[in-house]
Amino acid sequence: MIGNCLQGDSYKIRGYLGDMVGGSIAGLKSGTYVLILRLGRDHEVQIGKQGRFRFRAGFYGYVGSAFGPGGLTSRLKHHINPTTRQHWHIDYLRRVARVEQIWLAEHTVRREHDWADLIQEIYCASIPLPGFGASDCRCESHLFYFPRQPSVQLFQNHLLNRFPKDPCVRSFKANSFSR
Repeated sequence: MIGNCLQGDSYKIRGYLGDMVGGSIAGLKSGTYVLILRLGRDHEVQIGKQGRFRFRAGFYGYVGSAFGPGGLTSRLKHHINPTTRQHWHIDYLRRVARVEQIWLAEHTVRREHDWADLIQEIYCASIPLPGFGASDCRCESHLFYFPRQPSVQLFQNHLLNRFPKDPCVRSFKANSFSR
């Protein structure tokens, strides 16, 4: 763990709340998240009606939000345990990519588009498929490609500089969840 990120009624100490090994996603309310996925080798994937696309081996970041019933808990359980019925673009990629890490922040402000912009900006991330996960907004994409695993610390620092009143990002290793 690097530093602390404490919330109080009138203060916040900046920093990063490190990997929560053995953490639980139970009871998470609304907020924004990033799935960090790993693709071990190149794959060609059918993405709904959009067609077949080639995805390179490496890491992908998918930005999403959950403000409906069940909040982040329900949405992340869906992503961690992929279903046979694909609902979102990411569901198709999840059939071949493994979730390595999840970054999240519980809040009531919709930051999905801000997070997508920030990820592209600070990592110079490439966009493997324009429009992926962004069919309901003006973002170029909500899916980004990284040749190496991106740093949550770097993301947290930039996020707090841009939105100093926002809650800190928590990072979970995907295999550490108590479901």
